Amino acid sequence: MKPSLTLLFVIANLMAGCASTGSNPVADMPSWMGGLPANAPPRPGTAAYDAWQAERAKGSRPPKGKDAAR
Repeated sequence: MKPSLTLLFVIANLMAGCASTGSNPVADMPSWMGGLPANAPPRPGTAAYDAWQAERAKGSRPPKGKDAAR
C-alpha cells in the first residue's frame, strides 16, 4: 500500500472520529452504566414532554383557601 493512501486513510478516520452524529449517547445508555436515570424528564419537543410540563404546572398552583383571595 502506498504511504499516501495510508496517510489519507488515517486522516479520514481522525476526521470521522471527531464528527457529530446528532444523538446523545448518554441518553441511550442504561442508567446502571452512567446513562440518564429512570426518573429523568422526557426530551423537549415531544408529546410526552408537553404532558409532563402540564402535570408540573398543576402542582405549582397556589393552594385554595381564604388566603388565596388576597
